[in-house]
Amino acid sequence: MLRFFRSSDNIVIVVILLIGVLTWLHVFGATQTVHSEIYGTFMFLALNVNMSAMLQILLGLILFLFTAILMIFVNNRLHLIDKISYLPSLCYVMLVGGALDIHLFNPVIIATILLIIAFIILVGSFASERLSYKYFTVSALISFATFFYQYMYVYMLVVWLVIALWRPGYWREWVFSILGFALPFFFAFSWFFLIDDDYTRMGVFLKEIFNIQRVAISLSSNTIAFFALSIVLFIITFGYTFRYVGSKKIAIRTGYYVMILIVAITVGMAFIVPDMIPMAWYLLAFPMSFSISYYLATIKSNFWGTIVLVAFFIGVTVAQAIFLAIR
Repeated sequence: MLRFFRSSDNIVIVVILLIGVLTWLHVFGATQTVHSEIYGTFMFLALNVNMSAMLQILLGLILFLFTAILMIFVNNRLHLIDKISYLPSLCYVMLVGGALDIHLFNPVIIATILLIIAFIILVGSFASERLSYKYFTVSALISFATFFYQYMYVYMLVVWLVIALWRPGYWREWVFSILGFALPFFFAFSWFFLIDDDYTRMGVFLKEIFNIQRVAISLSSNTIAFFALSIVLFIITFGYTFRYVGSKKIAIRTGYYVMILIVAITVGMAFIVPDMIPMAWYLLAFPMSFSISYYLATIKSNFWGTIVLVAFFIGVTVAQAIFLAIR
């Protein structure tokens, strides 16, 4: 099994996408209402207006599969794993696929895509030590993601920590990051004031973003158990991965360091804002996928690599079986 998923044959990505579809099929037979309307800021709510439950399910599935494919692009662009590998896509599909309670069209899927694109640009800035204007684009993407999911503004800490810790110290990069974050807000406020002719919406919009009194969905015991299994597998592979990436090029090394920051900030926010916990799994699955993938791609012992991979498959299968049995 491990040898097959280590392969770069096109059939591998087809199988991975098929697995992703299979993990989502249970939603199509669900009788409950899709509750994505309790999440998201104004742009997501505007997108979600009058959208049928079936269309939400289809769009959620499409975005989920698109994110999985985007994981391959991240690796091909930044070479975080030394060779062409579909393993990050597989790990993302498995990490999200086993968390059945969060399989719905929600703003975090969109925000995750924007965060991953911002990550690509951010790490790409280390290709040169010269002044980089990419921090404007990165910050604008994070700001735009906040229009879909309110808590995304906290990932500006990643940008500023990268500038402070690993950049040569160009003061203009700080300015670019601030201006980039402010630009989407400027356009939003201009729309409210000039087009809608309702300046009071500015205050409502800001309150919507910084208000943390939201309702979180309850998690089933099988989803909690799958979260626990995934975290254990991540911890097991974490030490191996970051022991070996320390000797890599600065762009690759910093890429993994940035993913550590994403994990730390997401977990920290989950403690501060408990209602972020279920949907934050989409964001956590991104860095966790690369840690586990690096282990699976480079571990010399096929036995231990297969054990980790089989544990994933068993976890997803059991989660699906329990859900279907209860239903």
